[in-house]
Amino acid sequence: MGYATLDSILAFPNNILPSNSHVLVLDTLRSEGNFLIHHFVINHLKANKPVILVGLSQIFNHYFLIARKLGVNLQTYKQSGKFMFIDGLTHLNDYTNGTPYPPSRAPTAPNGTLEHNDDNLRLFYSTIKSFVIQDALLIIDDLSVLLYNGFKGVPHFVTKLQSLMNTVGGTLITVVHADEEGSDDVEQDNFIKSVIYNSHLILQVQPLHSGLARDVHGQLDIVHGGKDTLNVQPQSLHYKILDNNVHFFAKGLEQNVL
Repeated sequence: MGYATLDSILAFPNNILPSNSHVLVLDTLRSEGNFLIHHFVINHLKANKPVILVGLSQIFNHYFLIARKLGVNLQTYKQSGKFMFIDGLTHLNDYTNGTPYPPSRAPTAPNGTLEHNDDNLRLFYSTIKSFVIQDALLIIDDLSVLLYNGFKGVPHFVTKLQSLMNTVGGTLITVVHADEEGSDDVEQDNFIKSVIYNSHLILQVQPLHSGLARDVHGQLDIVHGGKDTLNVQPQSLHYKILDNNVHFFAKGLEQNVL
């Protein structure tokens, strides 16, 4: 399964996120919450639940290598149809349509890599919808990529994904960066507030306020979202990332975990 200490803290039945819920992973560039994604992916796959992972910041090989360290072969689940990976940036670009990989008409300048219009976002939603099946876990990693690249309809995009997952009794996980350096950006600030309001549970990953420590790698705050309907106790924890596990423990307790 995933991280045992996190399972005991969240205490979801069968360690599976509740249906019709939206979990927001809120992190920063200094303390990325990517490790939480692997926890939920593994738990759902082990429970024979389908998982759809939309990679906007990483390619499939990134998730494959980390999952293998945790004892799960994503390629096997992919071949069986239980795990589906969508390369988000590829599907947001129409220059790859009908061309081999690598595409023969690749853009020649960085500002040509993404089309900043709602039509592309609507097509992207349709692509995701074509993968969604009953009881699926849908993960978007991460929404900030869309915002940073100038897409305007991201809040509506998230709302549509929530509605989509509700129709199949599924669950949505979104990852969003919330760095202090961007707090004066009105558009980003409004977007983060919107996603928080529309989530049921927030898992906020941040660096230690006291700076780096040998036995503690960061802090996880478990917070109720704007649509609080999950029976989860809000709390702050410290965590330590190991080679094939992540250990969570109460703040102030020194942990020497092998």
